[in-house]
Amino acid sequence: MSDLLQYILSQQDQFRRARIPSLFSDFTVQRHTNPDGYYANVNIWEEVLCRAASAGLVVGRDGTVHRLSLETGPYLLQKLESSEWGRPLAINAVIDEAIARRQMLSYHAFLASPHSIYSRSWTELPWRFVAWGLEHMGLRQTVSSKDSRQTRELVLIPNLEKVAGRILTHLEKYNSQVDRTFTTAMFSREAAAALEIDGDLADKDLTVLLKYLSRDRQVLVTDGKVVRIIRSTEVVTQISMEDRAIASLKSLIEDIGRHVHALEAQIASSREKSQKAVETKNRPSALAALRSKKSAESVLAQRMDTLFQLEQVLGSIQQASDQVEMIRVMKDSAGVLRGLNAEVGSALDVENALEGLKEEMGSVEDIGSVISEAGQEINVVDENEIDEEFDALLRQKEKAEEEEAVESTKQRLADLQTEDNIEAEGAKKPSLSTDENPTIPSATSSSASKEHSALENTPPEGEKASSPDSSRAGHHGRESDHAILES
Repeated sequence: MSDLLQYILSQQDQFRRARIPSLFSDFTVQRHTNPDGYYANVNIWEEVLCRAASAGLVVGRDGTVHRLSLETGPYLLQKLESSEWGRPLAINAVIDEAIARRQMLSYHAFLASPHSIYSRSWTELPWRFVAWGLEHMGLRQTVSSKDSRQTRELVLIPNLEKVAGRILTHLEKYNSQVDRTFTTAMFSREAAAALEIDGDLADKDLTVLLKYLSRDRQVLVTDGKVVRIIRSTEVVTQISMEDRAIASLKSLIEDIGRHVHALEAQIASSREKSQKAVETKNRPSALAALRSKKSAESVLAQRMDTLFQLEQVLGSIQQASDQVEMIRVMKDSAGVLRGLNAEVGSALDVENALEGLKEEMGSVEDIGSVISEAGQEINVVDENEIDEEFDALLRQKEKAEEEEAVESTKQRLADLQTEDNIEAEGAKKPSLSTDENPTIPSATSSSASKEHSALENTPPEGEKASSPDSSRAGHHGRESDHAILES
């Protein structure tokens, strides 16, 4: 089992064991009988092939790992062949559907097209409607009848978009023109660092990536040897002589740096050999190792001097580039200020505008004062009317209090009348018993007669009672209540 097939079968969320026979079968017959199942299988194969390529498991016939492209044909079928389920019989239909949806594009057509892959021509629309009508009338077969053994080179658009996004994020740290200029080999290593992979990108993948970033994303320009990342504010259409010089200088510094590391490693190895030769008392070997070390040290000194000079030159170029950028920004700023000052006008115009503003503000204040005075005249209040309304409110309150006092007195008299009736009824019963037993005096009768006589002898309202008797005082209160009601 190949690494590619092992990876595909490990995707348990899609390649469940119960579903694997359907995915390896010729499910093209389900396109009209079971379209949901057909497109589900197509999407699974398309997604898993793209993910396998991103993981570095799609290897070409030359042994090169391809992350952005896919080569179909017998070699791919051999990698997908299983001892239990055989080869996927509908893989060619999957490829055709992906091409129809522009998820996969022909490698050569992708590179040759002058237009962006995201642009749509109006001439394509009529042909799409015609193809749709022919398909529904059964006069056109959507799935290609090409032999699955035919080799086709395709560009994986989803992978290309993801890789481009990660690389652009990685390159955002470079600001100056020197930092944003590379040779293609240097750019390949930068892309590999952004993708966190060992080694460089495959040549085909690098070519596809540069074409996509320059034509479809318009974030760089390249001539095939030099790559320059451009900003959104820059208008650069081609590589300049300065870009080529910067790229060559950076490449030379990088090569000398690698040579310096190699010389340092050679010196360390010669030193170690000479020490071992001395320990074994092998004079010729020790002398040869020392001569090699001295020669490497001499070359290293020369390379270090050259590297230092080249780095100084590159630093000067970067400083000059920054100065050019600063001067350009200053010129743009001066133009902006010039335009703004032209809109403002001369100092005399500004003074006239301020004087006019002061006059208008004074007019607003005058108008506000007039409106305030008119409002004060309108809002004059007659104090006599307020006093009369206040007296009316007081009379109304006194009348309400008198009515409340009358109602309270009526209630008290009603309560007293009820008590008198109860006492009168209670006096009748003892009188009956007194007639039967004349020798026993009736206490209830005598008390009732006393209370009645007290009521009759109650002095009129305003006079004080001559006796402190509580009974007479109570009846005096009743007489007062009666007098209030009569009044």
